Amino acid sequence: MAQKITTKDIKQQKSKMFAKLAIAAKQAKDSGGKPFIFHFLMTLRCNCNCESCFWKDNSVKNELTLEEIKRIYLEAKEEGFLISILWGGEPTLRKDISDIIKFAKHEANFAFIGMVTNGFLIPKRILEFGDDLDLILMSLDSPIREEHDKIRSLPGLYDNIMKSVEIIKRDYPLISLQFSFSISKFNIHRVDEMIALGNKIEIPIAFNVINTIRHYSYGDMDEKGELSATDQEISDAFSRILDAKRNGSHILNSEMYLKHFIGGKKTYRCHARKVFMFVNSNGDIEDCLRLDRPIANLRETSVKEAMNLPRFQQYLKETENCDSCNSPTMIDTSYAWEDWSLITKSGGISFG
Repeated sequence: MAQKITTKDIKQQKSKMFAKLAIAAKQAKDSGGKPFIFHFLMTLRCNCNCESCFWKDNSVKNELTLEEIKRIYLEAKEEGFLISILWGGEPTLRKDISDIIKFAKHEANFAFIGMVTNGFLIPKRILEFGDDLDLILMSLDSPIREEHDKIRSLPGLYDNIMKSVEIIKRDYPLISLQFSFSISKFNIHRVDEMIALGNKIEIPIAFNVINTIRHYSYGDMDEKGELSATDQEISDAFSRILDAKRNGSHILNSEMYLKHFIGGKKTYRCHARKVFMFVNSNGDIEDCLRLDRPIANLRETSVKEAMNLPRFQQYLKETENCDSCNSPTMIDTSYAWEDWSLITKSGGISFG
């Protein structure tokens, strides 16, 4: 449904939302670290076949049911969760995604609902849930149609992304629409062209370096290292991205994230898991330090019980000693946890 709304109205709405998120973040820190963002990997199924992906698994059959998800969202709300990010796999492959979004927004009363998507089904399905989403982050790994579709192994994907941009801008202006560009050896040479595309169509871009290290109870594994760009290539690219950001380009990354990789990746103290709780499509609460040993399963344990488990509390402490993630979500959150003024400083974190 098209909304008659002015640019001033949009800015005011987004400012109010930003203020809510900042207050929630501060409250989380003041409480000693109680997560308030519910990351729900709602399906492992995907219509893409990206070589760099850790999560796709079209054989998985034990996804949470709609009724289980509703119960979990109500429990999460009771425990202070305010924000939910839906991702996968490809979340729009769930036939009940609109029911999930509407329940989280209007029954569980989550303040902010975002979705990470490849965008292929957005033109077909957004009418079902567009009025209830606050953010859509679409993956776009090349500004070149044929190259993006090859990286994602899905013909027609680029064109559907551009259709999505047109529809969202026209009919859902309150949605914060963003691109995610996952840097690998396949597209490091396209960074400058991607910046130019974002400027042309006025969509902010979050550049992120693909993760390659995964942690298990039996040790760490570099599962995708051969797909990564070199440290020097990343450093050079991020120097150019930083310059473009300072010159007004549509770039979401904070300066602190970009500087984190310039001259080689820096170490950091991870605080992200004090902000985010990651739940898998079968209800497992992820332990990113031991991916083969989830903390609990929300089919069997309530959100409250899971968060009160000694292992969950210990996990929040243990993650402070890990800095393997390359995601801006993890790195920016960790920096901001130690200095919340970074949220409001020029060049700091942006929600788009």
